[in-house]
Amino acid sequence: MKYIRAKANFFRYPDDKLVVAASWIIRCMKRSTIFINPTPSIVEIEEAYAEYYQKLVESAGGSRLMKVEKRASKKRLSNLLQELVFYVNVVSDGDLVKLYSSGFPVLTGKRKGQPPNTPGSPFLTDGRKSGEVAFGFQPVGRDMLYDYCFATKVDGSNIPVWEEERTTSRSFKAYQDGFEPGQYIYFRVRARNKHGCSPWTPTVMFMVR
Repeated sequence: MKYIRAKANFFRYPDDKLVVAASWIIRCMKRSTIFINPTPSIVEIEEAYAEYYQKLVESAGGSRLMKVEKRASKKRLSNLLQELVFYVNVVSDGDLVKLYSSGFPVLTGKRKGQPPNTPGSPFLTDGRKSGEVAFGFQPVGRDMLYDYCFATKVDGSNIPVWEEERTTSRSFKAYQDGFEPGQYIYFRVRARNKHGCSPWTPTVMFMVR
């Protein structure tokens, strides 16, 4: 197996980050035409994710027993994702396009004098108030800048009409307000260093609350 590979050391992730990362992987794998016979199955991953999410909610301010149960469900989900990443790496055999399409973070080794990789797992969720959204993504390295932009309209071909790009050094989590409740918005992000920019992430669509 080639050195370029997906990675899945998810048990060390904070809970909020794991919720986003696992959800993105499930979404990518379910619509994949490359990873058609995953081991373990996506159904098994979804069941473990649902159990972990439920235990996470129950453990907030709950008893010590609930926190222990949440930790056990997190371990189960992390172990299943670790098994799944092995399957993804075998099928991909170092092909970056295939690896990124899986939704997993990708380890490519040092990249000297090259543009960065594309950030992973872009997301939009409810903000702290009506008309606001939270957004974020997985970083690709240290001392990196990220260009991001939103769209609130689409053209005649249903392609988002992107607004002015903004730049941040923060990957998780930020807020943007000024949207209308019930409005569909679109989001994308790319990484940038002195050697250039990565490709944009897949577009994320979200309905503002």
